[in-house]
Amino acid sequence: CPYCRKAFKSLTQLTKDDPNVKLLFKEMPVLGAGSEFAARAALAAMKQDLYMELHNALMGFNGRLNEQTILSIAKQSGLNVDQLKQDMTDPKIQATIDRNMQLAQALGVRGTPAFVIGDEVVRGAADLNKLKQTVAQARKAEK
Repeated sequence: CPYCRKAFKSLTQLTKDDPNVKLLFKEMPVLGAGSEFAARAALAAMKQDLYMELHNALMGFNGRLNEQTILSIAKQSGLNVDQLKQDMTDPKIQATIDRNMQLAQALGVRGTPAFVIGDEVVRGAADLNKLKQTVAQARKAEK
Protein backbone atom coordinates (compact mmCIF):
# COMPACT_ATOMS: atom_id res chain seq x y z
CA CYS A 1 0.00 0.00 0.00
CA PRO A 2 1.55 3.35 -0.96
CA TYR A 3 0.04 4.95 2.13
CA CYS A 4 1.61 2.31 4.37
CA ARG A 5 4.96 2.88 2.68
CA LYS A 6 4.67 6.60 3.29
CA ALA A 7 3.68 6.05 6.92
CA PHE A 8 6.53 3.57 7.36
CA LYS A 9 9.01 6.34 6.60
CA SER A 10 7.45 8.43 9.37
CA LEU A 11 7.51 5.44 11.75
CA THR A 12 11.16 4.80 11.00
CA GLN A 13 12.02 8.42 11.73
CA LEU A 14 9.89 8.39 14.88
CA THR A 15 11.81 5.44 16.31
CA LYS A 16 15.13 7.09 15.43
CA ASP A 17 14.03 10.32 17.14
CA ASP A 18 12.52 8.53 20.13
CA PRO A 19 14.09 5.16 20.95
CA ASN A 20 11.51 4.62 23.71
CA VAL A 21 8.79 4.13 21.10
CA LYS A 22 8.14 0.45 20.51
CA LEU A 23 6.49 -0.78 17.33
CA LEU A 24 4.30 -3.82 16.99
CA PHE A 25 3.21 -4.59 13.46
CA LYS A 26 -0.06 -6.37 12.71
CA GLU A 27 -0.35 -7.74 9.20
CA MET A 28 -3.70 -6.66 7.77
CA PRO A 29 -3.96 -7.60 4.08
CA VAL A 30 -6.75 -5.46 2.68
CA LEU A 31 -5.63 -4.99 -0.93
CA GLY A 32 -6.30 -8.40 -2.42
CA ALA A 33 -4.15 -11.38 -3.36
CA GLY A 34 -0.80 -9.57 -3.47
CA SER A 35 -1.44 -8.06 -0.07
CA GLU A 36 -2.46 -11.45 1.33
CA PHE A 37 0.66 -13.12 -0.08
CA ALA A 38 2.92 -10.38 1.33
CA ALA A 39 1.31 -10.71 4.77
CA ARG A 40 1.74 -14.48 4.74
CA ALA A 41 5.37 -14.13 3.65
CA ALA A 42 6.10 -11.56 6.35
CA LEU A 43 4.56 -13.70 9.08
CA ALA A 44 6.35 -16.81 7.80
CA ALA A 45 9.64 -14.88 7.79
CA MET A 46 9.39 -14.83 11.59
CA LYS A 47 10.28 -18.53 11.61
CA GLN A 48 13.65 -17.59 10.09
CA ASP A 49 14.01 -14.56 12.39
CA LEU A 50 13.95 -12.26 9.37
CA TYR A 51 10.57 -10.55 9.74
CA MET A 52 11.95 -7.01 9.98
CA GLU A 53 14.39 -7.56 7.12
CA LEU A 54 11.56 -8.65 4.83
CA HIS A 55 9.13 -6.05 6.17
CA ASN A 56 11.65 -3.24 5.60
CA ALA A 57 12.49 -4.49 2.12
CA LEU A 58 8.81 -4.76 1.13
CA MET A 59 8.12 -1.26 2.49
CA GLY A 60 11.11 0.08 0.57
CA PHE A 61 10.00 -1.43 -2.74
CA ASN A 62 8.52 0.99 -5.25
CA GLY A 63 6.02 -0.71 -7.47
CA ARG A 64 3.29 -3.26 -7.41
CA LEU A 65 4.00 -6.40 -5.43
CA ASN A 66 3.11 -9.82 -6.76
CA GLU A 67 4.13 -13.32 -5.70
CA GLN A 68 7.25 -13.41 -7.86
CA THR A 69 8.44 -9.98 -6.70
CA ILE A 70 7.76 -10.79 -3.04
CA LEU A 71 9.73 -14.04 -3.26
CA SER A 72 12.58 -12.27 -5.00
CA ILE A 73 12.65 -9.61 -2.27
CA ALA A 74 12.53 -12.39 0.33
CA LYS A 75 15.58 -14.05 -1.20
CA GLN A 76 17.43 -10.72 -1.32
CA SER A 77 16.51 -10.28 2.37
CA GLY A 78 18.34 -13.47 3.26
CA LEU A 79 15.39 -15.82 3.52
CA ASN A 80 15.44 -19.44 2.42
CA VAL A 81 12.60 -19.11 -0.09
CA ASP A 82 11.75 -22.83 -0.21
CA GLN A 83 11.39 -22.85 3.59
CA LEU A 84 9.41 -19.60 3.44
CA LYS A 85 6.92 -21.08 0.97
CA GLN A 86 6.46 -24.11 3.21
CA ASP A 87 6.05 -21.96 6.32
CA MET A 88 3.46 -19.79 4.56
CA THR A 89 1.10 -22.79 4.45
CA ASP A 90 1.13 -23.20 8.24
CA PRO A 91 -2.47 -22.81 9.51
CA LYS A 92 -1.13 -20.57 12.29
CA ILE A 93 -0.34 -17.93 9.66
CA GLN A 94 -4.00 -17.74 8.59
CA ALA A 95 -5.10 -17.79 12.21
CA THR A 96 -2.86 -14.79 12.92
CA ILE A 97 -4.25 -12.88 9.93
CA ASP A 98 -7.80 -13.72 11.03
CA ARG A 99 -7.10 -12.45 14.57
CA ASN A 100 -5.55 -9.27 13.18
CA MET A 101 -8.61 -8.64 11.02
CA GLN A 102 -10.92 -9.24 14.01
CA LEU A 103 -8.88 -6.81 16.10
CA ALA A 104 -9.08 -4.21 13.35
CA GLN A 105 -12.84 -4.65 13.16
CA ALA A 106 -13.15 -4.29 16.94
CA LEU A 107 -11.13 -1.07 16.78
CA GLY A 108 -13.19 0.27 13.89
CA VAL A 109 -10.24 0.12 11.51
CA ARG A 110 -11.37 -0.51 7.95
CA GLY A 111 -8.17 0.25 6.07
CA THR A 112 -4.46 0.70 6.36
CA PRO A 113 -2.38 2.22 7.68
CA ALA A 114 -3.74 2.60 11.19
CA PHE A 115 -1.96 3.06 14.49
CA VAL A 116 -2.87 2.41 18.09
CA ILE A 117 -0.95 4.82 20.30
CA GLY A 118 -1.92 4.61 23.93
CA ASP A 119 -5.72 4.60 23.89
CA GLU A 120 -6.04 6.44 20.58
CA VAL A 121 -6.56 4.92 17.15
CA VAL A 122 -5.01 7.01 14.39
CA ARG A 123 -6.35 6.16 10.94
CA GLY A 124 -4.56 6.91 7.70
CA ALA A 125 -1.02 7.86 6.78
CA ALA A 126 -0.22 10.08 9.74
CA ASP A 127 2.83 12.25 9.24
CA LEU A 128 5.75 12.39 11.65
CA ASN A 129 4.40 15.41 13.54
CA LYS A 130 1.01 13.76 14.12
CA LEU A 131 2.69 10.59 15.38
CA LYS A 132 4.96 12.55 17.74
CA GLN A 133 2.01 14.56 19.08
CA THR A 134 -0.04 11.43 19.67
CA VAL A 135 2.85 9.71 21.46
CA ALA A 136 3.33 12.77 23.68
CA GLN A 137 -0.40 12.82 24.52
CA ALA A 138 -0.35 9.10 25.35
CA ARG A 139 2.57 9.61 27.68
CA LYS A 140 0.81 12.48 29.44
CA ALA A 141 -2.28 10.32 29.87
CA GLU A 142 -0.18 7.59 31.54
CA LYS A 143 0.91 9.92 34.34
